[in-house]
Formats: sequence, C-alpha cells, structure tokens
Amino acid sequence: MSQTVWLFDLDNTLHRAEAGIFQLINRRMTEWLAANLCLSASEADRLRRQWWHEHGATLAGLRLHHPQADLADFLRFAHPMDGILARLCGETGAAEAVGGLRGRKAVLSNAPSFYVRELVSALGLSECFVSLLGTDDCAYACKPDPDAYMAACAALDAPPECCIMVDDSAANLAAAKRLGMRTVWFGAHAHQLPVADCAARDMAELAAWAAEAVPA
Repeated sequence: MSQTVWLFDLDNTLHRAEAGIFQLINRRMTEWLAANLCLSASEADRLRRQWWHEHGATLAGLRLHHPQADLADFLRFAHPMDGILARLCGETGAAEAVGGLRGRKAVLSNAPSFYVRELVSALGLSECFVSLLGTDDCAYACKPDPDAYMAACAALDAPPECCIMVDDSAANLAAAKRLGMRTVWFGAHAHQLPVADCAARDMAELAAWAAEAVPA
C-alpha cells in the first residue's frame, strides 16, 4: 500500500489568516480589480466577494471571466509580504502535531507559491513538508476545482485514495472526498459532516485522530 500523503491547506489551517491577513489581501484584491477592470471600489469589492462565493477563490473568477488578465500580477499585488508577515499568527501546536504525523506532508493552497513558501518558513514549519504548492504550481487551478487536487497528486506521485486533505473549508473537503481522499475539517467551527472523516478543532485533536487513522 502506498504511503499516506497529507495535504494541508495554509490559511486558517496552519495560521490564523482572519487575524488580519485576509483583511489586507481582500483590500488589495479589490484595489487591483478596480484599477485593472475599470470598476468603482464598491463594484470591485462586490465582484471579489461574488467570485469567492461562486468559485472558492477570487482568482478563479478572474481567470474564468477575464482570461486575458495578468494573474501573476494580480497575485503579486494582492499579497504584500511585509504587511502579511507582520500580521502572521501561527496555529498553536502546529509544528509538533504536523511533524509527528505518519506519512509525507505537503501544503496545497489557493495562494501563490511565494506566499506559501514565505509563510511556512516564517512559521518554522519548512522541515515538516516535502512540497509546498501554490495555485501557480497547479496551472492557477484553485480548490475546490478538481484540477488543483489532481495537480498536487501528480506532483507528489500519489493517488487520491492515499491522500488526506486538511482544510477549513467544507466545500474544499467535499471536492477532495469526491476524488477519493480522506478529509479533515479543521478549525474552531469544525463539526461532524458527511464530507469529513474527522472534525478537528485544533492540532491536538488532529494528532489524536491521526494516531488511530494512519497505521504505523
């Protein structure tokens, strides 16, 4: 049997993006949309929210509805790393819990790869992971698009049925489950759902479930 591969979301899973990072990114996304699509600030904010709700990521909506858009420029502008790192708040117990999991571990994020690498490094988690995948590593596919998960599986040479997706989004977990992955709904709001094999409110609960679910 192939080795278990853990796929970790980044924002609101390995760190608390709602502590200020999301607000900064959302503001910058709105500014870019307004400037580049010739929209008012209110129209750009409405569109950003709409695409996030409809597609799981503002980037996914931009890619679909404006295929000529410079996606790399959008991501660079939306993720000012100095401001982001100043707001970084890691998830308590992440290094011990993630480091102790049996199997290979990777990050799969809808954020750009430079953001993933810098945050994982700043969190002191680089040694825990064999791969750090951003949306640009997945041809700009974003969860819950199946192409994002399959790109990760290809990069890691792992079939979906050997993977465990850990994410704070039920929609992302539902997509992973349809591909045959096991799933962990992570965060204070997590509770038992058909799309989740485990609901872990913190890293200690994740580690406890993993000790039973992944054999030595």
